[in-house]
Amino acid sequence: MLIQYLSWGIFILTFLASYSLLSKLLLSFEERSTIANIFGSKKQNKTKQLYKKNSSKKNKLNKKKKRKSPSLDDFKNDNMEEEYSDTSKKENENIVLEDKKSGNDKSANLSLMKFLEGSISNLLESNIKIGAADRFGLNLYMAGACEVIKRANSLTYDQFVELLKVALSLIGNKASAAKKLADQYEEYLLEPQYISIFQAGSEALEKFNKGDQKALESIKECLDQWRNPKKDDSPSEGPISVMFTDIVGSTKLTQELGDEGAQKVLRVHNAIVRVALKDFQGKEVKHTGDGIMARFSKSNKAVESALIIIKVLKTHNLESPELPLHIRIGINAGEPIIEENDLFGSTVQMAARICDAADTDKILVSNIIRELSQGKSINFNEAGKYAMKGIEGPVTLYEPIRK
Repeated sequence: MLIQYLSWGIFILTFLASYSLLSKLLLSFEERSTIANIFGSKKQNKTKQLYKKNSSKKNKLNKKKKRKSPSLDDFKNDNMEEEYSDTSKKENENIVLEDKKSGNDKSANLSLMKFLEGSISNLLESNIKIGAADRFGLNLYMAGACEVIKRANSLTYDQFVELLKVALSLIGNKASAAKKLADQYEEYLLEPQYISIFQAGSEALEKFNKGDQKALESIKECLDQWRNPKKDDSPSEGPISVMFTDIVGSTKLTQELGDEGAQKVLRVHNAIVRVALKDFQGKEVKHTGDGIMARFSKSNKAVESALIIIKVLKTHNLESPELPLHIRIGINAGEPIIEENDLFGSTVQMAARICDAADTDKILVSNIIRELSQGKSINFNEAGKYAMKGIEGPVTLYEPIRK
């Protein structure tokens, strides 16, 4: 009997020793941790705590690394060589999730594939070859298309980024470059020369969704314009109306909402203003960081655009009080200096100062804007006299109100 007990004891000890060795060889860290928790292994728990501690140190060191702002050169370099480390990829994946239910990503992917297939087919039929710089323009085009797909399928921001990554990868981008542009494409849109091709992609997808197959051909025209940009330095007929928007309390917003929250508010501002510019024949000249500078060939269109912006802004604040957006708008008209698609001179300076003088969620315009808008469906109330730097005497400004 004693020999039998000794035999069982030796068998059990041999089994436990073998199990310990095999578990280390065949099981993952997470699986071993789970088993250790079930059986209360103190040694395994200590190992897990040490693992977490080391991971925390690594994450703190990685967060100290500086990230450069995106540029076209950065994009080219990313496509030439995979430069992201595993740690950098994890940092770039820290995207803010929107507080919405997931959208229909299957339908979104189907729409993307159909649009992309038709667009690329048009390029192949025309024997158009895509170079590195062309691909960057094509990426912006697809980003515009994906923006429409996002709205149509109620995608979350995470789903939208994944959709855009798929699109960019399919047109020849390496994984790191696709991820980088998908995460940061809105920063590229702060540059006016990139906006037109982005908007062209949005318009093409909208037309395609309505059954217009010719919309697939727009990619060829967009690439031609991308390769040969037109300089807008020809003299215009009549005065140009210059409009400035400015986010009120942008520094305070960053303090209250953090960088990510403030970036969300900036996205809302950009979307509202750009839609209004499109609807009233305005053209974005440049992004100022806290606002947008735009131009109009007709003064009443500039005023109508501003009124719509304020109206949509108020609706946004009622529906999304957690992302409060307040702006001021100033408009002036004259004959500014036009050079390399930018505006300069006293007309522009005055428009900026009028914007600074406006109260929160208000519009102020100069007298010349009021005079040029006579006979339209807009009234102008005198807002008062304001001192303007570099101008003698107070300047009378007006607040437009729809009749």
